[in-house]
Amino acid sequence: MKSSTGKSRIQGEGDYDSARKYDEEAHAFASSGKVEQAARAAAPRNAQERDEMRKAEAEGRAHAKGQPHAAQDAGSPGRPKPAKEAPGKHPQGRNPTPEKLPGR
Repeated sequence: MKSSTGKSRIQGEGDYDSARKYDEEAHAFASSGKVEQAARAAAPRNAQERDEMRKAEAEGRAHAKGQPHAAQDAGSPGRPKPAKEAPGKHPQGRNPTPEKLPGR
């Protein structure tokens, strides 16, 4: 459905208006010369804050694709992962012949 203005207004992950606005504001901030000042303001003020930031970063990285879940270590129980094998490969190493279906 189109809006009355004639512009496509896709909402959700494909929200073009919000993406364009973010890109424009990010570019304006980067070219404003205030990046160094913002980085200094965001730096940890003491050792405790630095350790908390490092812990939070490690927790976030643990949730990244391909990383194990932070709450589960190698010995914790969980749902077992299926064995990765080539498609059509039989578990005992033999490839069974496919069944022939009637009429095909």
